[in-house]
Amino acid sequence: MAKRVFPRASLTSERLVLRPFEPADAGDVCAIWNEAEYLRFAPARFPHAGGSLEQARHWCTDTVEQQRRDGTGIAFAAVADSRLAGHAGLFGADWNAMVCEIHYWTGPWARGHGYAAEAARAVARWALAQQGFARIALNASTANAASLTVAKAAGFRFEGVLRNASFTQAGRGDMAVYSMIPADLEGS
Repeated sequence: MAKRVFPRASLTSERLVLRPFEPADAGDVCAIWNEAEYLRFAPARFPHAGGSLEQARHWCTDTVEQQRRDGTGIAFAAVADSRLAGHAGLFGADWNAMVCEIHYWTGPWARGHGYAAEAARAVARWALAQQGFARIALNASTANAASLTVAKAAGFRFEGVLRNASFTQAGRGDMAVYSMIPADLEGS
């Protein structure tokens, strides 16, 4: 079977343009990677914690494009009013099972406007309806109230808790598991 990859794509939602990352996004990405609230729930071994502008530029151009070409994921820059508001991306794509996981973040300057939920919903719907995925998983630390709110607002369904499965910079804790499947798109 031929290797599958995500197409290079741009999406739009009510208030956002979701497009590939560009070198000009590096300054905002670097600011987020160095922001205490973001880092609090980043994975314990998050490779970009305290990352430099050059590292952010490399991520915005080479890293995310390599993941897309490898077929393992796709990253969308969520742009509102001409500024990077956040990110929604798919990773861990299993093209045989047609499942993957979604991740999102929002810059501190864009929080509280519902951008993360809007971006996550748009990307998940695109993956299910246009790319043929059967399941999009979303895992979030139960201590990350903002992420749990985003999961629900984006239309993901709560499935349960994985005890002691979250290992973030804030420590070990429980992980809430959500998902979206094609049937969830009906009537919405």
